[in-house]
Amino acid sequence: MSVAPVSTESGMAQKVTADAAAEAARPSAVVSWVRPTAAVLLVLSAVGSLWFLSRYLRLYGSIVAAPDTPLIAATIVLAVVAAMALAVLVFRPERGHLRALVATSVAWSIALLVALILAWAAVAKSELQNRWQGTPVTTVAETDAYFAQHIPAGIEPIRIPTGVSIQSMEFLTGDNVQVTGYIWQRFGPDVPQGIDRGVVLPEAVSEAYDAKEAYRYTEGGVETIGWYFAATLRQPFDYAEYPFDEQDLWIRIWPRDFSRDIILVPDFASYNTMRPTAMPGVESEFVYSGWSPVYSGFSFSDQQYDSSFGIGAAGQYPDFPDFYFNLVLDRNFAGPFFDIFVFAIAVSFLLFGLLALTTDDENLKSRFQLSTAGVLTGTSGLLFAVILKHNQIRTGVDAQGLSYIEAIPIILYGIIIFVVLNAILLASPVKVRLIKFRHNLVPVLAYWPIVLGLLLTTTLIVFFQA
Repeated sequence: MSVAPVSTESGMAQKVTADAAAEAARPSAVVSWVRPTAAVLLVLSAVGSLWFLSRYLRLYGSIVAAPDTPLIAATIVLAVVAAMALAVLVFRPERGHLRALVATSVAWSIALLVALILAWAAVAKSELQNRWQGTPVTTVAETDAYFAQHIPAGIEPIRIPTGVSIQSMEFLTGDNVQVTGYIWQRFGPDVPQGIDRGVVLPEAVSEAYDAKEAYRYTEGGVETIGWYFAATLRQPFDYAEYPFDEQDLWIRIWPRDFSRDIILVPDFASYNTMRPTAMPGVESEFVYSGWSPVYSGFSFSDQQYDSSFGIGAAGQYPDFPDFYFNLVLDRNFAGPFFDIFVFAIAVSFLLFGLLALTTDDENLKSRFQLSTAGVLTGTSGLLFAVILKHNQIRTGVDAQGLSYIEAIPIILYGIIIFVVLNAILLASPVKVRLIKFRHNLVPVLAYWPIVLGLLLTTTLIVFFQA
C-alpha cells in the first residue's frame, strides 16, 4: 500500500493553523477567570456596602447626621467596586470586542463620577462642630462646671462679665483677618475700684491696646463700659480642605489688669439667646464676603504660658483659662470650586483628545496629522496654563501647606506627563504591549477611570477621616 507524501507547504500550513489556534486559545484560557472574579467581587462589595451603610444608620440614625465619616467612605468605595464588577459582567470586555471595551470604560467612568459627586455632596453637607477654640459655654452652669475643673481649689478670682458684638470682618491674607465691633464689661460692687478697666486683644497685629471707649453708664450699682475695636488679628487658619473648609474666627480677650486674679466670663444677660446657631454677638446685617455663618459663642481654653510676664516668678501664680469669642464660618465653595473645575474639565478633555489622536497606525496618523512633536507642542501649552492656574490658587489661598483643591493641578501635571510619555513610547522602537495593543487603545480607555479614580481617592483621604 502506498502512502501519498505530504508536501512541505501543506505541513507548514497545518503548523501555522495549529499555532494560530493555540494562540487564540491562550487568551480565552487567561480571561476565563474574569467573569467568576467579577461575580464574586459584585456579591462581596454589594453586601459590604450595605453592611457599612446599615452600621452607619445604627450609629447616627440619619444619612445626613455625619456624612463625612469613614463608614460613608467605605460604602462609597464598595459601591464603586460593585458597579465596576457589574459592568464587566454585563459588557464582557474580556472578549476583546471594541464596543464592549468602550462600554466598560464608560461605565467605570460614570460610576467613579457619581461616587465623586456623592462624596462632594457629603462634604458640603457636613458640619465640623469641633472648630471651636477650647470648650464652648452657653450658660452660667456650664461656666461654673468648667471653672470647677480648671481653676485650682481655694482660689476665687474676680469675675468680670464681658460681651462681644462683631460688626464686620474681612480676610486680608491667609493668616490675617480684620475685625471690627464692640466689647463691653460690667463692673459690679464687688469689683475693686483700683482694677484697670479695659481689655487686651493679644492676637492683634498692632491694635492690642487700641480699643476706644464708646460709652459708659451706671445702673443699679453696676458700671458698664463699652469699647469699639478695629483690629487685624493674626491666627493659624487651616486651608487643607479648601474650598470645602470651615474656619473659626476667634477673638481672645485678656483683662487689662495683669496683677490681679481676674477672669473674664460671658455676659449672658446681654443676649436674647446663647444658642450657637442663632449667631449671638454677630450683627444681623453682617457681610460675610464669601462665607456662611455656622455658629458663634463664647468658650474657654487652657493655655500654658512659659513665663510670668514679669509678675512674680514663673509658676508662682496659677494660669486662668483664656476667654474667647468664636465665629465659625463655612466657605461658600461654589465660586472657587467651579472656577478651578471648569478649567480642569477643559484641560482634561484637551489632553484626552491628544491621547485619543496619538496612534501608530499610519493611515490614522496621516488623517489626524498629529505627530509626537505635535503632542509635545500641545501639552507644553497646557502645562503652562496649569502652572498659571496653580499659582493663582496658591496666591488666593495663601497657605503654607497644600490644600485639597491643589490636587487638581497636581493630577493634571501627572496626566500631561503620561500623555507625553505615551506619545514617545508609541513612536519609539521599544515595544510596550500595553501601548501597542490596537494602536494605543488601552491608554485611551483607561484615561477617564484613572483621572476620576485619583480625584475620588484624594477626596476620600482628605475629608473622610476618623
